[in-house]
Amino acid sequence: MKLFERPKVYKFRYGITTLLVMLVCVFWDIFLKIITDGFDISVIPNFLDFNSTHNTGAAYSIFAGQVGWLIAISCVLIVAIIVFNWFYKKKSIFYCVCLGLILGGAVGNLIDRIFLGYVRDFIKFSFFSFTCNLADVCLCVGVGLFAIYLIFFADKKQKGNKDAKDNN
Repeated sequence: MKLFERPKVYKFRYGITTLLVMLVCVFWDIFLKIITDGFDISVIPNFLDFNSTHNTGAAYSIFAGQVGWLIAISCVLIVAIIVFNWFYKKKSIFYCVCLGLILGGAVGNLIDRIFLGYVRDFIKFSFFSFTCNLADVCLCVGVGLFAIYLIFFADKKQKGNKDAKDNN
């Protein structure tokens, strides 16, 4: 082993980061769903309430009652994200946090669908007409950050790698 060689675990830092972010999202999503289930609490009056609802569909209750299809689609998309991540070479910590948020949101809702047959929603802002949960928030934030990564950072990382190869 060379003196300044990185340990083998260093190669797995991106996978470990993605897994940790995903597990934190799933843990807090399940925890908050458990403590808010069946309760209606005004957190910030006229702004934020916790209203327990059950959604048998996807976003905005589309595909309501199609739990089997939603489970299958969620599983396929989770596997597709994992396969994409396996083969994607231009990783960064920001990229891994984005994927961890997306996977955490998808897995959090998938757990509800598999074990309950519906998703427990509880976050209600007074200026929106829908209720969501922490998994939905993680999923939306993850997708938004991933779009920012693709637009602003992915090309620069690729150009940086190409310039480094050209200099050698």
